[in-house]
Amino acid sequence: MQPEGKERFAKLGNDNYYAWSYRMEMRLRKVGVWAIVDGTESMPQGSPNSKVVKAWRTRVDLALNEIIGEVSDGQLVHTRVSREPKVVWDRLKEVHESQGLGSVISTWQKFFQMRKANDVSIQAHAGAIREVADRLTGLGDEPSEALMVAVLMLSLPVSYGALVISLDSHADRTKFDFVVQHCLNEEARQLSLESSMPSVALHAAPKPRRDKKDIVCFKCGKKGHYRNECKEKDSETSASVQVEQDVDGIW
Repeated sequence: MQPEGKERFAKLGNDNYYAWSYRMEMRLRKVGVWAIVDGTESMPQGSPNSKVVKAWRTRVDLALNEIIGEVSDGQLVHTRVSREPKVVWDRLKEVHESQGLGSVISTWQKFFQMRKANDVSIQAHAGAIREVADRLTGLGDEPSEALMVAVLMLSLPVSYGALVISLDSHADRTKFDFVVQHCLNEEARQLSLESSMPSVALHAAPKPRRDKKDIVCFKCGKKGHYRNECKEKDSETSASVQVEQDVDGIW
């Protein structure tokens, strides 16, 4: 269970270092141990049993606990290099901020191939784009806001086509936050239209068939059949033919 007052964010994995490191730094600053992690505060002078040194070691343990507690199991191997929070922090940075050409290329490829899924909100999708952009920045290849806007607009479903056209002539069309806000407005409009439409088409109820036992023949007055199925018709026709034959015989 997350302690009360602690910021909730995803643990460090293979592909979220830049977002994680920023949020982790803010937390370490909040609890007052960031100076120990970044190396600007060193151990005070005094004997190991002195009050001031013990207090400092307690803060060191707190910093290490905060960092290790927010990495996934697969990242723990990188935290075992030392019991000093600065060494652990620097090791994580070294692992995840690789300057290799392959890392740069793969990140740019992911950036240009991003697409918004139907079950993902505009806000979450824009956050994912910004996170990959931050990763590129950490690799020393920061994308411009105009490029981020282009990736966002190209990643949207065709239902956002009219919005793309309307923003094309706007003066702030290259500002990422501005475009995201308009995308949020368009998302709300589309969701409103969807909720106002019936989810199931209305069909006329089929006319129930009558039970034959309740049907009355208009010819003979009996139940159980229609007039065109009445056997009395056949009987009357046969009797009429027989009468005509008898009359012909007499004459």
